[in-house]
Amino acid sequence: MTPRPALTAALTLARPTDDAGTADGGGTVDQSTYATSDLFDNLSWQLSDEIGSLATVSWTQTDAATVHVEYHFDDEDWMSTPSMDAAAGDHQQLIVGIPYGTRGYWRVVADNGEMEAGNYIVTDPLPSGIPDGTVLISEPDKWLSTGNYLLTSINQQTGGWTGGHYWTIIIDRAGRVVWAHEAPDAHWTLFVQVAQTGDHILWDESTYWSDWDDGAGSMVHRRYLDQPIDDISTPGLHHEFVQLPDETLVWGSQDHGGYEALVEQPMGSSEQTTVWTCDANWPGSGNCESNGLFYVEDTNTYLYSFYTNNSIVEVDRATGNSLWWAGDVAGGYSFDPADSQYSWQHGISYTDTGTLLVSTEGRELGRNVTMVREYEVNHDTKTLTQVWYYNPGVYASTNGDAWRLANGNTLHVIGSAGYVTEVDPDGNIIWEIDYDGTHLMGRGTLIEDLYTLVSPTSSY
Repeated sequence: MTPRPALTAALTLARPTDDAGTADGGGTVDQSTYATSDLFDNLSWQLSDEIGSLATVSWTQTDAATVHVEYHFDDEDWMSTPSMDAAAGDHQQLIVGIPYGTRGYWRVVADNGEMEAGNYIVTDPLPSGIPDGTVLISEPDKWLSTGNYLLTSINQQTGGWTGGHYWTIIIDRAGRVVWAHEAPDAHWTLFVQVAQTGDHILWDESTYWSDWDDGAGSMVHRRYLDQPIDDISTPGLHHEFVQLPDETLVWGSQDHGGYEALVEQPMGSSEQTTVWTCDANWPGSGNCESNGLFYVEDTNTYLYSFYTNNSIVEVDRATGNSLWWAGDVAGGYSFDPADSQYSWQHGISYTDTGTLLVSTEGRELGRNVTMVREYEVNHDTKTLTQVWYYNPGVYASTNGDAWRLANGNTLHVIGSAGYVTEVDPDGNIIWEIDYDGTHLMGRGTLIEDLYTLVSPTSSY
C-alpha cells in the first residue's frame, strides 16, 4: 500500500480514550467523542474470525459519494484503501496491513472532504509460535520502492530441515507480521508465491516430508488474503512449484516415476502431463531429487535444480530434452573460475539481463557461508563465468532463495538461518531481518500493495 497523506478538512478529529469501545474483536463508535459529518453514520468494525489482523469497517451513508477509508497505527503516516463509488446505504471495507497486536485508528473520507472518524481497531495478538523477527539494518531510501511487504514462509520450530508448524506470513519493512496462515497437520509450506494473475496467492501444502507418502497428499491452495478460492491436488510435490503465464501449475514430482518427474497440470483440469524425467531425459544424473524450479518464458524452458547431484539443468518444455547442465553430473558446463562452482544450490533464476542467479553454499575465510552467485552462461564455450557474488556472512544448513529486483538490488532469503537481506549491487546491506535461530524459511516475494490480493467482495 502506498501511504496517503491526510486530507485537510474543517473537522477536528479526536482520538478515542482508552476505554472507548471494545478490544474483543469488534467495536462501535461513541459518537460523543467525535465531530460528526452528515454524510456518515453508524460506524463500526469487526475482526476476521480466521485472520486476526484483518478488520472490516462498516458505515451508513446518507448520500452517494466517492469514498475511501484512511487508517494508521504507531503514529505512522495514514494509509488508504482503494476508493469506491458508494451509493446511499450501508457499506463495508476490508482493512489490511495493520500488524497483529496493534491498535489502529480509522476514518471514512469522501472526495469532497467530509469525513467521520471511527473507533480504534485492535488486532489480535500475534498467533502463538510465529517467530518474531528483528530488523537489524534499514535504509528505506535504498529499498526497492515498490517492496513494501515481504511474502514468505517460516517454520516456528528450529533445527534446519525439520518438521514443525509452517506459517505463510506477510511482514512489513519494520518486521511486523500483518498476515499469517498456518499449514494444517504439521504439513510443510516453503514456496508461497503471488499467482500469475496478480490478484491472489498460491501456497503449498506438502505431505512429502511430514507423512512420508511420496507427496501423495500434497496440494497447492489458491486464496485471497481474506478468503480461500480452491485447492489443487499436486501428488508428488516435495519442493518448489511454479505457475506459467497461462496459470498452468508445474512441479517436481516424486510420485510420477523416472526418479524425479517434471509434471504440468492446466488450471481447471485434473489432467497431469509428465514433461521430463531424470531417468529418461538426463542420463547419468542418478537417483535425483529436485529443490528448485524456474520457468523461462522467452525460450519456453525450465531451469531445474537438484541437491542430490549439485547440478542445474535447463529443460526444453516442448521436447523434454535436457539442453545443458552444470554441476557434478558428467558432461556438463565448466565454471570460471573453477572455485566458483555452486554447491547445495537453491533459489535458481535468470535475471532480466540473462544471467543465472543462485543461492549456494560457499566457504570464505575458513568458514561456511550461504552466498549468492551470479553467472554469465556461455553456450559456445560451455562455461558458467561468475560475474558477481555476495557473501552475507551467514550460513544456512539448507534452503535459500535469491531474486534480482527491478532496481538492481538482490533479495536473499537465507533458508534455515532465518535471515533475510536486501543488498545493493555493491553488496551493501540495505535491509536485514533476523529471526534469531534456525527457523527454516522458504521463497520470498516483495509486494507493493496488499489490496491487489483481497477478494473482489471485500468491499461494497
